[in-house]
Amino acid sequence: MKRGAILIITLWILAILAILSIGIGGRMGLELKLTGFYRDNTAALYLAKAGIKRSIAVLQSEEHAVDSLNEKWSCNTEETDPLFKDIKVGDAGTFTVNYPFYDKRVFYGVQDEERRININNAPKEVISGLISYLDPANANAGEIAANIEDWRDADNTRPPPDGSPEPDYSEEGYERKDALFDSADEVLLVRGVDQGLFEKIKGYITVYPIAASAKINVNTASLPALVALGFSEDDANAIIARRAGEDGVEGTADDAPFDSNSFAVYLTKLAAPSAAVVSYGSQYFRVISTGYSSNGRARKTVTCVASSVGEILFWNEE
Repeated sequence: MKRGAILIITLWILAILAILSIGIGGRMGLELKLTGFYRDNTAALYLAKAGIKRSIAVLQSEEHAVDSLNEKWSCNTEETDPLFKDIKVGDAGTFTVNYPFYDKRVFYGVQDEERRININNAPKEVISGLISYLDPANANAGEIAANIEDWRDADNTRPPPDGSPEPDYSEEGYERKDALFDSADEVLLVRGVDQGLFEKIKGYITVYPIAASAKINVNTASLPALVALGFSEDDANAIIARRAGEDGVEGTADDAPFDSNSFAVYLTKLAAPSAAVVSYGSQYFRVISTGYSSNGRARKTVTCVASSVGEILFWNEE
């Protein structure tokens, strides 16, 4: 009788231990998976950061008085001098730095911010021109551009000859900022800018540098940006064709960037405020770097805006 009871108790103990072992094993398996997930994601993040480091090093090694789309920071020839595409870092994995170009090509390198319209300093005529070109049905482009100018300046009245009070935002439930934009999507707070308009213009605007002075590089600017400056569409296309070189393809060896002498004939076609923001080189750059863990289980993308000397103005990890 006692031996039977001992046997039953022993069997119960063994059963309990088995259940505990299964539970502990399952918990350890889960923790191992979580540890592996964390390891892979950390590796991918630091691989993406390595791509940022590489990009800034390339930018610092270049002169930027005149910049064009065929330079190695913008559209590197990866077949002969790999810098940005599937770059292996030890056994951790790889990184790639690239961006989509306007004609659905992919460039391995970084983008300059000066190819965009900087809403922190662009004349309102330029902003109005961009809105009108990208949203031709919008009858309020001039008023929206004036509202953008009102948002970023520090006074309460519009400049002459208008001189009227700047719009009040009490109906919207917030005050007019009267300071420079900190991000591109902040323009959605400006009266007249809705999500539909923002989707049309967001790829062609920037806020970097966050300063009252910035330039537009006519060697990298898109067709909409050139038209916004005040060029006719024919002249804008002629500028793009001239800088593309004989093969007519931008980002190739025969690109022919403008300088102040070769662009003089076009500069005379612009109004003084637009001509004042024209440049031929760039100082600020957007880097999109993606890291991939060696086992293919993790991917991380870091986007930053950096100056040509390595100062970081914006940083985002995802």
